[in-house]
Amino acid sequence: MEEKKDRPEIARKKAQVVEFTKEFSASKNMVIIDLRNLPDRLLQNVRKKLREKGTKIKVAKSAVMTRALEGAGKPKELIDLFEQPAAVVLTELSPYELNKFFRENTMDVIAKSGQIAPIDIIVPAGETELPPGPALSELKSAGIKVQIRGPKISVVKDSTVVKAGEEITPDKAKALGTLGFKPFKVNVDVLLAYDGEYIYTPDLLNISAETLVPEFTDSLQAAFNISVNADVPTEQNITFLLTQAFTQGVNTAINGDIYSPQAIEQLLTQSLRTGMALSDKVPESALGAEEAQNPKEPKPEEKEEEPKEELKPEKKAEEPKAEEPKPEAKEKPKAEEKPKEEPKPEKKEEAPKKEKPKEKPKEKPKEEPKPEKMEEEPKAEKKPKAKPKPKEKKEKSSDASAEEKKEKKAEEKSEAKKE
Repeated sequence: MEEKKDRPEIARKKAQVVEFTKEFSASKNMVIIDLRNLPDRLLQNVRKKLREKGTKIKVAKSAVMTRALEGAGKPKELIDLFEQPAAVVLTELSPYELNKFFRENTMDVIAKSGQIAPIDIIVPAGETELPPGPALSELKSAGIKVQIRGPKISVVKDSTVVKAGEEITPDKAKALGTLGFKPFKVNVDVLLAYDGEYIYTPDLLNISAETLVPEFTDSLQAAFNISVNADVPTEQNITFLLTQAFTQGVNTAINGDIYSPQAIEQLLTQSLRTGMALSDKVPESALGAEEAQNPKEPKPEEKEEEPKEELKPEKKAEEPKAEEPKPEAKEKPKAEEKPKEEPKPEKKEEAPKKEKPKEKPKEKPKEEPKPEKMEEEPKAEKKPKAKPKPKEKKEKSSDASAEEKKEKKAEEKSEAKKE
């Protein structure tokens, strides 16, 4: 009996299964990509670029792909993905490199009716290429703020047509299409990858150097800090630890005034600054002392008043002398009293004569009239003394001194009697 011949379509599918089985078995890396919502133009652009790198994209019916994968002994996880439109990429590149290539090659596409907006769709303000006409009402019905300006329609203000998570209505999709606005970017999505040993999910494949660098940097910094705080020397921290130890040693020497080749320069600089600071303050203190001394110089008036106060106690001292001779006054009341009164002005004359040379150097030329007054007072006192002769004054002064001695003896006797 003659064997039944397969229909041409079935024969072609069988030939594809055999061909794909051989290729799947020989390929090291295999990546399954999603064909849903993938523009054919983008697929052709990607295929053309990958062909230069020795990469092939195999597209066929789900039944052909399933039998070819089963014949090549591939994991069941890959076979189950072909319940939906999918394609197989055979490449020498690693799954990470191929996924990065797909993410970098994107294409702008228009919004479709019934599609869920992943982001806010915002039409920016500006002039369009549309002439006035039915397009004006079409854009306004979609919520786009437009006006006729000159020969063309212009978008007056940025307009949010669809918010993220909302469904795109036919009117809004048509308005965006009329404007030629392409809000979305599309790229090839990887479903699974297999390198002959491990299966990679999209989450693992989306880990890139851009995401890993910050994490690695944080980890290295944390490890470095731990080793420094624990004083554990490593190749990474040995320079820092030595620098830190040197700095601490120099600071200790400076704070403790310990002279060393490393600290001597800073110690001398510190001493120089301290000396300069003190030298700036010394002139101010010296000026203050001079100012304090200058006002004391014009105080001779106070000194001139002091002798006047000293004369008062002299008078008081002389008054009891005049009172003491009362007991003797009974014997010689009149003859003895006269010589007692005469020596009093003589004492006054001697006191100012001794004080005059002291006051003259202290007085300023402007204060010369003050000592003249002092000289006038004794002149007035000398007038009664001019009558007796100078010899009589000496005799009277000797008599007065003898009488004073007698008075003192009499006082001593009287005190001894009282005791």
